[in-house]
Formats: sequence, C-alpha cells, structure tokens
Amino acid sequence: MKICVIGDAPIGTRAIQTLAHAGVESVMAVAAPEGQVASHSSFSAEVYLMALATSQQVQKVLTGKQGLLRRAPPGSTVIDLCSGDVTLSRELAVQTRLAGHHWLEAATSRNPADEANDSLTLLIGSDEATVTRMTALLDIISTQHLHVGDAGCGHAAALASDYLHAAHLITTAEAVALAYRAGVTPQACIDAINLGAGRSAVSEVNFPRWVLPGRYDSGISTGQLRRDLRLARSFVTTLNLPEGLMKAVFERCQPPELCPADEDDLHHLCDRWLSKVPAQLHPPQLTEPRASRS
Repeated sequence: MKICVIGDAPIGTRAIQTLAHAGVESVMAVAAPEGQVASHSSFSAEVYLMALATSQQVQKVLTGKQGLLRRAPPGSTVIDLCSGDVTLSRELAVQTRLAGHHWLEAATSRNPADEANDSLTLLIGSDEATVTRMTALLDIISTQHLHVGDAGCGHAAALASDYLHAAHLITTAEAVALAYRAGVTPQACIDAINLGAGRSAVSEVNFPRWVLPGRYDSGISTGQLRRDLRLARSFVTTLNLPEGLMKAVFERCQPPELCPADEDDLHHLCDRWLSKVPAQLHPPQLTEPRASRS
C-alpha cells in the first residue's frame, strides 16, 4: 500500500514514525501545506493521510482544478487527521465520494491517559466498508480507534469529548478550591472525588499528573482546546440547539486578564481557581494516575 502523508502537523510525524517502525516502506511525506501540494511531482498513492491543522486546509488540498480529488488515482482513500469542522467535513466527504474516492476521518480523542502514556486514540467517521479496508493501517498509526458513525461523526464525537474535557478541568478546579476553603487539602479532595460519582478522567489523571504538581508539559495547548471549543459551539449554533453550559465553559476558556495564552499548557486554565492554594500543599512530585473504574 502506497501512503502519502500531507502536511506537517505532529500527528503526521507520528504516523510516519509508526509506519516506519512497522516496516511499511512505501510512505512519502509532503510537508507543503494547502495549494502547494498540487505541484508536488511524486503525488500518486493509494492512501492520503491529511496531517493538516484545519478542515479549511484540507479543503484547499482536496478541491480546485489542481486539487487532490482530480489528481489522485481512482479509488484512493483520503484520511483526515485534523480536529475538524463537522459540517465542512461532511461536504468534503460528499465531494470525495463523487470524485470516485473514499473518505475517512480519524479525529484525535484528547484522552488524558493517552497523553500520559504517549498513546493515541482516534474516533473514526466513515462507512463500514472503508473502515474495514483501513483497519490494518489504523491499527498501526493509533493505539486504539473507535468507529462512531459516517462522515462528520468522528469530528462531532471528538468535539463533544473536548467540550467535556474543558468543563471537567473547570469544575474540578472549582471543587478543589471550594474544599480547600473548608480545610481540605487539594490532594485529599482529589482522592475523595475519585472515590465518588464526581470523578472523571480529569480528576483521575490530569490533576494528579499535571495540575497538582504544577507540571505543565501535557503537550496540549490552551489554544488547541479553545479552537475545538469554538468548533463545538459553532456546530451547536448551526443546529439551533440550546447552548446549555457550553456557553459558560466557552467564556471561561477565553483570554481575559487571568486566562493563559494560547501557547500555554491547557492546565493553566485551572490557575484562576487554584491561585490561592499555597504551593506547599501541592504534591512535590508526580503522582501515579489512578486506574479508571467502571
């Protein structure tokens, strides 16, 4: 199988490395983004991994007179690895299929356990036949993957997860600050939360590993989370759904004075609630993540 990785997003670099480690030799990389890809000389492959930042960049590569959909061999498979726009992804899936190709989106699930263990979970949106044909490749480039529906569903599931990720960061920080005012240390509060119904991946992994020890090296930036929240909120607006708590979560992740910059680690989002907690009450070293319970 001849594979072309288009773009220089980190997930593309990871895919190239894992494919090489698995002994897949017919892999080429095209780092040039957007329209420049069309002029690349060696551009024939069976599978195109789109390691681009946004759905708009994917659109520029795929469409147009010199776009990939016109240049790729018939029956090629386009795999979109970005955190994408649900509506635009569905439009691109239709165009890809009408051009005689196959569409599959593989959206990253920002699972805290994955970040802690250098793993990768992908949420797949595609038809059953394409997923079946691509399963061997997905097994190589990801630690695990879950097929959640047809085109657009992978991105929608990822945005739903990212929304909850942000919400849990905020609510857990608020809970720790509340308990601290009553005399409960942050670690004791997290231990208590993880024994009850309020626990989440954030309380079980993010707080012990990154937030409480002040380790801001998760590899996920505040800007990435904000972008995904903007996509989620935009999709909710498109569907005319009530925003519910999403509006509050969205606003608390935007940058007024007390908010971190886009390039900062996303765990700095907890600072505004935990700034009054003395540093000596935080664990001096990294705590092993607690295993999730069903």
